Amino acid sequence: MEKKLKIALIILTMVLVTIVGFGGVYVKKLVSYNNILPDYELGTNLRGSRITTLKVGDHTHEVIRDSEGNVVDKIPEGADENSYTKEQVPENSEESKTIENYKKAEKIIRGRLKSSKISKYDVRLNEENGNIYIELEDTDNTDTTLSHLLASGKFEIIDTNDKTVLMTNDDVDNANVLYSSTETGVNVYLNVKFNKEGKKKIKQISKDYTKVEEENKEGETTEENEDTSTEKTVTMKINDEEFLSTHFDEEISELNISMGSASTESNTINENIEQAQYYATLLSNGEMPLEYEVQSSDYIQSIYANNVFQYILLGVMTLIILISIVYIIIKHKKLGLLSAIVYIGSIALLLIIIRYTKTEIGLETIIPSIILILINTYVNCKILRNLDKDDSKEDRKTKIYKSCLKVIDLLIITLIPSVIFTYNSFSAISSIGTLLFWGIIVIALMNVIFTRKLLIEEAKK
Repeated sequence: MEKKLKIALIILTMVLVTIVGFGGVYVKKLVSYNNILPDYELGTNLRGSRITTLKVGDHTHEVIRDSEGNVVDKIPEGADENSYTKEQVPENSEESKTIENYKKAEKIIRGRLKSSKISKYDVRLNEENGNIYIELEDTDNTDTTLSHLLASGKFEIIDTNDKTVLMTNDDVDNANVLYSSTETGVNVYLNVKFNKEGKKKIKQISKDYTKVEEENKEGETTEENEDTSTEKTVTMKINDEEFLSTHFDEEISELNISMGSASTESNTINENIEQAQYYATLLSNGEMPLEYEVQSSDYIQSIYANNVFQYILLGVMTLIILISIVYIIIKHKKLGLLSAIVYIGSIALLLIIIRYTKTEIGLETIIPSIILILINTYVNCKILRNLDKDDSKEDRKTKIYKSCLKVIDLLIITLIPSVIFTYNSFSAISSIGTLLFWGIIVIALMNVIFTRKLLIEEAKK
């Protein structure tokens, strides 16, 4: 009975690992179910890539000055236009086109890409003219990502009435997205955290710009109505656009800004989250020192990016695995079946590890994948070859131990170059090394722990 229970537990463990490895783990997040396992990282030779060149902008904007030389937003209605002057001013002055600003812009772009959870990108800077070259995996969101990179990210909190600047990007530490569930649905917030100096400022601002209350003729205290011009409010601006105007009800040390209204619709919630994440990315990485524009954006088509090719590739790899499993089962009958169960579990476990290590899957990984399949098949056959259905547990322990010793050399020979490849600067070679390294570890551990245990427990004596 104990023997059957151990075998059943091992098989159940392999089944669970297989379900997770091939299917994933889905949990409810807000109003939809999402796979908590990371997505596979496909190489650019399976997706294609976009190479974009950003150049320092040469646009100009109109500046209006009054008779005293002060800059105004527009000429007031009825005013004498002759007393105002207009001029075209470059967005980027010659003084701002410095190597320091070029490097700062590059750093901000890298930070925005990282904050956007884009794992595969390459950013290069031409220090002579400030051009920034970006290579991204081409997806449905690539255009949106590029447009976000061009945003100025300028942040200001100003007095709504006299336009005095109260806070800037220099006061922001970072920003993130928060959620809360209520009876009416899910609320999404942009949470802005400030640095030490910024916390002092926002605390003082939240004291100075509180909601005004006044006493009426009967001596009752009432909140001032919207028409009362004495109420003090602040306006928050992002990318030089008004984001919101508000007053404060209490002293605060950070801002929680509601994005949209509470909703139970997954599409609406996701839109609010995307919008909040966009602003969080901008505020967390600072203001661009220069205005950039797209000079060119070229899609590098891969001949292997077609989904049909990828399905064919997946089918070929699956066929090789099935042939290996069928061979083991036909060759060794029941013992082969038990070994094949762990074989499948090993593949599933390796798939989980590939997800978490962000190993890049491309054409380069086909050869190491086939090598791992052959090694796994060889190790299983080596262990099973000398076993007999009438073996005792002690006999099997001895035979399996000797078989494992014989394959150690093969595993070490494969493991050493895999470690060297893993730390290579080229992502394709690094991915080959990572796949081989974890593949060998999984094969060794799964066979020593589970295959060995199953085969020993299956012994009659």
